[in-house]
Amino acid sequence: MVSNRTDDSLGTVGASEIVNFSGDNVRLSGQIDYPESNRPANGYPLIFVIQHSTSTSITDFEHITTLGMTMGMAVFRWDKRGTGRSGNGANGSVEVDTLRAYEQAIKLPSVDSSRIIIFAQSEGTLLLQQEYKHLKQSQKPLGIILASNMLDEKAVLALDAPLHIIVSKNDWNDWRIYAEKASDTQAEKYGHEPSFYVATNTNRLLMYTSGNTFHKATETSIKHWLTNTCQIS
Repeated sequence: MVSNRTDDSLGTVGASEIVNFSGDNVRLSGQIDYPESNRPANGYPLIFVIQHSTSTSITDFEHITTLGMTMGMAVFRWDKRGTGRSGNGANGSVEVDTLRAYEQAIKLPSVDSSRIIIFAQSEGTLLLQQEYKHLKQSQKPLGIILASNMLDEKAVLALDAPLHIIVSKNDWNDWRIYAEKASDTQAEKYGHEPSFYVATNTNRLLMYTSGNTFHKATETSIKHWLTNTCQIS
């Protein structure tokens, strides 16, 4: 792994580091952002992002980075193969790439590896469900945010960490199944408090239908859940 400081913070406020690492037969590029002040003794709680299928750059998750940093958390994003700063290897899989990205992120010196939150969006929720048993061999997350969730009440049982599920009321997946029922079923099985939010007036990526801005009430629901889950004062 090669890690270096960069002035290209992509609009965030705080410190940024580019993290280059080996994926599955491809060179990948990620970025960690974190506040410059009030660093906890054990490092920052981390939000690790798993992208949706149409993501073309880490800039697609600038709103999540800003959200996390305002709460005193670090955020790790990375460019999928063939996007942004990452290479475009002909061989290999995005599943292994994701595992390698997670392994790199959780061992960065600025990170508290005991307080990892996975943020997976849309098709990223399917990838997370598929690879979760391998991810938690490296580090079981403290909690998981399923944004634009695509896991029903059966599939979501593969995830044994506390969940916050968010869907748009305009999503083609019925919120009663992919938010309410999925949340209740998973929480009952593992003894967690159920937590879900249904966003109105948004597209399925939780942006306002009237513009490309992240839904404010959704942001508030995430902040509230993170505060309780990560015990952020």
